[in-house]
Amino acid sequence: MSRLRLPALGVMLAAMALGAPASAKETGPDQIGVFLDQAKLLKLPTGTETIIVGNPAIADVTVQRNGVLIITGRMPGRTNFIALDTNGTIISESFVSVSAPPDHGLLVMRGLDSAHYHCSPKCQPTVALGDEEKHFGRAADQSLRRDALANQSSAAGTRR
Repeated sequence: MSRLRLPALGVMLAAMALGAPASAKETGPDQIGVFLDQAKLLKLPTGTETIIVGNPAIADVTVQRNGVLIITGRMPGRTNFIALDTNGTIISESFVSVSAPPDHGLLVMRGLDSAHYHCSPKCQPTVALGDEEKHFGRAADQSLRRDALANQSSAAGTRR
């Protein structure tokens, strides 16, 4: 369980329940839908002192100074958020469902082993939970190495 203290920001979850679809359709007033590896912005109502996230491995929360809450889908699943006021009283509780986004993907199955590719327009390997370890490791390693090269180039460009 993760607990986030807020210095006199507003309550969060009443606003979350307004018009927040769980994948493509509405699943109820207490349900917030977020796609895996994507973020959703929500306005915090007044009065929240603390936000508790049931499972931060499923959804991550970041609070901005202007009372905006950023929820990022980290892993498919369902968790909850609880908002407390300065007295520790529960203001609201909402559920967050994280699901895979509908995309231009390709799933290759070899027996029980799977490998995901993102195809827009050319198919490139991507990292997805449940993929065969060799495919997952190779795609993740190449992605990390590519990011490191980009960061080195960017740092070298700022020194000039």
